[in-house]
Amino acid sequence: MPEIPHFVQEQARVLSNQPVAKGIYLMRLEAPAVSRTCQPAQFVQILTDPGLSPFLRRPFSALRVDRDAGWFEIIYDVIGPGTERMAVAKIGDEFDINGPLGQPFVPPNTGRLLLVGGGVGLVPLAFLAWAHPERRNDMVYLMGAANGHRMPDMAALLPQNLVLHLATDDGSVGHKGFVTQLIAEHVVPNTTVITCGPHAMMAQVAKIAGERKLPCFASLENHMACGFGACMGCVVAYKEATTPDLQYRRVCLEGPMVNAHAIVW
Repeated sequence: MPEIPHFVQEQARVLSNQPVAKGIYLMRLEAPAVSRTCQPAQFVQILTDPGLSPFLRRPFSALRVDRDAGWFEIIYDVIGPGTERMAVAKIGDEFDINGPLGQPFVPPNTGRLLLVGGGVGLVPLAFLAWAHPERRNDMVYLMGAANGHRMPDMAALLPQNLVLHLATDDGSVGHKGFVTQLIAEHVVPNTTVITCGPHAMMAQVAKIAGERKLPCFASLENHMACGFGACMGCVVAYKEATTPDLQYRRVCLEGPMVNAHAIVW
């Protein structure tokens, strides 16, 4: 079992904070210590309600980092009091953060990388693309959203030389239908599928990859309270375990990127 990771607590200063789609915001935070070590698939825990809930934080995956300038970016969906407070944050405001947390993810060094994202699940996949320019020619990014209002301007969030295909449920942008319907046409020999998004979408991605016998990794978005393995609130069931206590494992420690074929969806 992984040990509790080393992480830092830092006061992160808001450098920018603007909407990129209906109810979805992009925030850049100055946090030199976290930015210096944050790797793809890792996340931070942000204290959004210090007055109401001084102990519980909210997890956010990193989208992009600039280690020299000392900042990282997140994308968040405004769905409750914590993210509502974030949405009105001004430049210069500060948030108490912990991070980076979770296991870094290194993609396979050969073959196609098919990235399948949905909603704010675009974030860890985008980080992979930013962090591995040497693999970008082998990457294809499939992005889904409910409609055009909920589809961010992906050109502003992804490297310009990344192949991108969009899908919306209502057909207002790109393919009409689920993003999972695009997978088949972009599979080539030696493809690895990497996904993040709503649970049902990721389960379907894993199913399709399993039917085609493709490796598949999923960045899970289970609810986390502590982020470093103490509360046991983010466990996921595995299909096989060497001992009973390993049947349920913590997403924040063993993940958040996991073998999608190993877990119970």
